[in-house]
Amino acid sequence: MILLLSALLAISDYSGVWETTYGDMVLEQNGVSVSGWYSYGGMSTIEGTITDSGKLMFTYDEDSASGTGWFLLSETGESFSGQWKADGDQNWSSWEGHRSTGEPSTWVLILEAEWQESMRENEYSFGAMLNAWLGRLPSIDIRHRFVHDIDDVRSFCAEAAVLPGDVYLVIASHGTTSGISLNGGTVSPQELASAISPMTNLKLVHFSCCEIMAGNTDEAILNSRSTWPEDFAVSGYTTSVDWGGSAIIEFYYLNQILENGLTPVEASRALMGDIRFSGNNSTPWMEAAGFQIQTP
Repeated sequence: MILLLSALLAISDYSGVWETTYGDMVLEQNGVSVSGWYSYGGMSTIEGTITDSGKLMFTYDEDSASGTGWFLLSETGESFSGQWKADGDQNWSSWEGHRSTGEPSTWVLILEAEWQESMRENEYSFGAMLNAWLGRLPSIDIRHRFVHDIDDVRSFCAEAAVLPGDVYLVIASHGTTSGISLNGGTVSPQELASAISPMTNLKLVHFSCCEIMAGNTDEAILNSRSTWPEDFAVSGYTTSVDWGGSAIIEFYYLNQILENGLTPVEASRALMGDIRFSGNNSTPWMEAAGFQIQTP
């Protein structure tokens, strides 16, 4: 019986990224337990248990609904078929999916706040400049999105979690030691860490924000998971950094990573060596930026 169960579990591998009837879905399997989320209705959760026959029996939760269902893998393990029904409903509906087959790439996701606060201010975007600069690299796919509240951040991070390949996340906004500042209010370190948590493909979180690294946002992110991809890092500033200074720093730093192939830690060492004001040393013309990097 033990050998039979082991053989079934070896075949019944539900972990991975799926394209399904109800949007993209990411599942993580630990033994017979499976948990994850899917993109229908924003970010909905799913969790369940694999039976002896290899069927995944699950419950799901959406913003305005919850229910139960089951999936069963095909013989190849590349697709599944199943059914679901809402709590209190007697009718079952079909739910099917197949493994995502997109070609792996290197992705830069720029999430940017609206900087201007009134009609008197000219419109400007650091993300647009960064997009144009990195757009010259043929091996990089860039996604630049504006965010206004924590729901926007959660939604875009959830979408990015299913991108095939490595994701480098740049968050551009006003910031304080309490978190990032958006039109909808301050996003706390814990809220941000929770929003990022589905992104198992994340290689870097860089904050183009003042003072973030003087708080505990980096600590909240690093402590939100027990394991991170190799060379993962969180970077940003401890000071109210000068606009021009931060632009020079980030163009250099990200270029070292995305064009020259350095890890974030290696790129930060190069940055500290080549741009004197990037760390804790001021120059006659520029205050110290307080660039800092943290790793697990």
